[in-house]
Amino acid sequence: MIQLMVSQPRENGEPVFDAPWQARTFAMAVKLNEAGLFTWQEWADRFAGAIAEHESTAPIETNADYYTLWQRTLEQLVAEKTTG
Repeated sequence: MIQLMVSQPRENGEPVFDAPWQARTFAMAVKLNEAGLFTWQEWADRFAGAIAEHESTAPIETNADYYTLWQRTLEQLVAEKTTG
């Protein structure tokens, strides 16, 4: 059975982080958005696409899977926005 994790892992309405790097990568996306590097809609669309692509071959099963994908997507978006 494939379990889709389409939203951020939460407990009692609050984000759940299993390790400090997960909180940091989340915070980096928020700060870069606040700094105007990208809109939140642009981020959400990009991340949703990354989730869909990933889940076409393997489910997202853990917080580490989710935040690894979050970080990889953020790295790609930042690279695109800052080079050229």
